[in-house]
Amino acid sequence: MTHTAPPDGGRLIVLTAPLTETIDHAGYFIQMSMASLPIWLERLLNDKYPNWRDVEHDADGAASYMPAGARVVEASLLRRYRPEDVVCCYPADLDKFIGPNTRVVGVSTHNPLGVTFAAGVYTSIFGSSKQPINSHYARQMFAAIKASPHRDRFKVIVGGSGGWQIIQTDTYDELGVDCVVEGRSESTDALDLFDRAVRGEPLPRRVEVQHPASRDEILFPDKRTTFGVVEMTTGCGRRCQFCLPDLNPQIDLPKDKIMRAVRANVRDGNRQISLATEDMFIWGQVHTDTPFYFPNREALLELYAEVVNTPGVEQHVLSHATIAPAVVDPVLIEKLSAMPSSRRSTTRGWRRSRASPRRAR
Repeated sequence: MTHTAPPDGGRLIVLTAPLTETIDHAGYFIQMSMASLPIWLERLLNDKYPNWRDVEHDADGAASYMPAGARVVEASLLRRYRPEDVVCCYPADLDKFIGPNTRVVGVSTHNPLGVTFAAGVYTSIFGSSKQPINSHYARQMFAAIKASPHRDRFKVIVGGSGGWQIIQTDTYDELGVDCVVEGRSESTDALDLFDRAVRGEPLPRRVEVQHPASRDEILFPDKRTTFGVVEMTTGCGRRCQFCLPDLNPQIDLPKDKIMRAVRANVRDGNRQISLATEDMFIWGQVHTDTPFYFPNREALLELYAEVVNTPGVEQHVLSHATIAPAVVDPVLIEKLSAMPSSRRSTTRGWRRSRASPRRAR
């Protein structure tokens, strides 16, 4: 990468993510396949989607869309820092924003080293090379950050569901990472960590922050997210010991905040909305003694109707769900399917159970 000095000395805090985790115009399949297919199969993607690397920029060169986790970090930082101090950018644009004034580069990543079970299985099917496409681009991004002429001035903080890979493989020095944060960014502990980095203080290699305990603590970005992801719930209530997301508090998020985030995505040019959840059917349950597989039909229909009927929404992608509620209340499924916009939707996660041992944002 050719280094060019940012005209304004760089932003104080620069947030980024691998290109392969940021794009959404080629669809879920492309992003999911890049997390599993070995790098030598990239040519197949290039043949079918030659423009998959094309991205949109804001007027100031910032990223028009970023993974939802990175947007939440941005929203969290804006509670303490000025908008002109924080920017989200694509890896190819790092030199435009990293400068002598930069003190933190924050990285959100899902699968930086490709050491997950699924990636290992699928890449092995195609031969001896086990480095997924996503891992290749993540390493490329880390190398660019490490090679920055201003590297001695800023700290590199990594978050996202893939941070554990760096911890368990002890690749901090190899990737040029100062600190890995496990958990969400809303806590004051996370903000204090950025404050310490801005002051140039030493950082611990690993920080674990507490998950929000109430719906009021969870932040919703006011900018476009990749695939139009808007959080709907956290946790699922099953308490499976092998699945970290299921051990998070079961919280359904306020409808007014969900819709505000939906409208923000549409305002910024997104035509697709994906309500993110561990189980869509637990949203709206008002009685704590209600079994998790008994959905609140009226609340769910009202929420999804408002989403799909929002002007500008052309596609709604159903997130994770369990089968039991469909058996308990088949009328709910019929009514959801009858919604006009739902005929253009795709279903991404219908299943009875999910084993995802490490997936904290």
